[in-house]
Amino acid sequence: MIDRDARNKLSELIRSLSAGIITNDEFEDALPHSKDAAVWEVFSHGAWCLYSDLKEYKLKGKDALAEDDRSIVARWILFLKSDNEYTWPSASFREQFLKTISLGVFGQSTLDKWHEHGDVSSWPFTSINQLNEAKLGKGYLGTKNT
Repeated sequence: MIDRDARNKLSELIRSLSAGIITNDEFEDALPHSKDAAVWEVFSHGAWCLYSDLKEYKLKGKDALAEDDRSIVARWILFLKSDNEYTWPSASFREQFLKTISLGVFGQSTLDKWHEHGDVSSWPFTSINQLNEAKLGKGYLGTKNT
């Protein structure tokens, strides 16, 4: 189920966070609640990894995102703007708990599932073809509709 309002809100929040317009705390305080899996997964496996929870700050200056990171963020935003369902396997509560308390050491089983499911380098899209179709359809990331 695609929750267009929540996806649009999250994509704008991610854009504002990554551009250094809002702080990490402002970002988290404004997160939408939704049953759309893409909203939670793009936040938890994507945007949440852009910053630290230990202090409030903007991603500017020494904390600004690198060019490679901005390209990845653009892909997440494109996915949220698309009408693609999020189909990647989710980690079980047990897997998430073990990954958290082990500081990521026990996260390999989820990554293994992802490699079996699709092209991890295209995440949250499942393939480069799906990503390219979204670029054509939405006119983002350097491709325009004609």
